Amino acid sequence: MKTILVLTDFSINADCTAHYALKFAQQIEANLLLCNIYTASEDELRASRKPWPLGKREEESIEDLGVLMVELKKQIDSGEQTDFRPGINQYSQEGLIKDTMNNIVASHHVFMAIISMHSSRSFTSFFSPNHAWDIIEQADFPLLVVPYQVRFKNYKTIAFATDLTPTDKYVLNSLAGLAKYSDADILITHITDNGSTIQDEEIHLKEFFNKAPLKENNQAILYQAIKSSSVTTALKELAQDIAIDMLVLIKRPHNAFQKIFERNVIRRLANYPAKPLLIFPDTSVTEALPVF
Repeated sequence: MKTILVLTDFSINADCTAHYALKFAQQIEANLLLCNIYTASEDELRASRKPWPLGKREEESIEDLGVLMVELKKQIDSGEQTDFRPGINQYSQEGLIKDTMNNIVASHHVFMAIISMHSSRSFTSFFSPNHAWDIIEQADFPLLVVPYQVRFKNYKTIAFATDLTPTDKYVLNSLAGLAKYSDADILITHITDNGSTIQDEEIHLKEFFNKAPLKENNQAILYQAIKSSSVTTALKELAQDIAIDMLVLIKRPHNAFQKIFERNVIRRLANYPAKPLLIFPDTSVTEALPVF
C-alpha cells in the first residue's frame, strides 16, 4: 500500500495541510504517516540517555500527533461511506530534519511527502521559507508543497514545467497516473528565450516524445511554449493562472532552469507558492518515481 509522509510542526497551517493530505490520500488510495521531527531541550541533552522515561519534547510530540490523528479520523467518519479510508499512523523522531527525513522515508516505505508553507510573516516557524527549503533540498523523493491554508480540490489542469530532457518523460508517466483520479489534463510547459522559433519547438517536442514514448494513458497531454527572458517570472505567472491547479518541477543537481541572475528558480517558487507545487527528484530510474 502507498504511504504518504505528512511532516507537521503542529501549527495552524500544518494542521490545515494534514487535512489537505487526507483528502489527497483518499483520492489516490494511500495511507498516511504523520511525522514530527523535534529537538530535545538543553536539560534533556545534558541528562544521561536512558530507554525511559520519555523526554518532555518526545511526550509532547507523541501526544500532539495523537490529537491530530483523532481529528483526521473524525474527518474520515464524517465523510461518505464510499470514500476510501486510509490507514493513519504516527511517528516522532528527535534530530534535525535534514539528517533524519530520508531515513524515515526509507524505513517506512514512503513514496512521497507533503509539507505546508507558511505565510511570509512566519519566519520563526519550522516551515518558514528557509526551513522548508532545507526539506526540499534534502528530499530524494517527490514532495508536495502546499501553499498557506489552501484547501484540497480536484486537479483539473496539472502544469509540468520541463526543458524536454528525455528522462523527464518518466515524470510525465508518473503524472499521468495522478491525473487519472480527477481526469486532469497535463500541460507540458517549456520556457524558451525570445529567440526561439516555432520550428525549434517542434524539433524539441518531437525528440522528446520519440526518445521516451508515453505509457498507455487516457489523459489529455497539452503543450505550451512560453517565451520569456526570466524563467522565474514566467513560472510564477503560470502558477497564478486560475486554470492551473498544480505546478510540477524537477529538482536537478544543477537546475536546467537556472540562468545568470536566477540562482535557484525552484527555491523562489517554493518560498511563496501560488498553487500546490509538486517537486520531483531528478532520476533516470523509473522505479524511483511514484506509481499513483
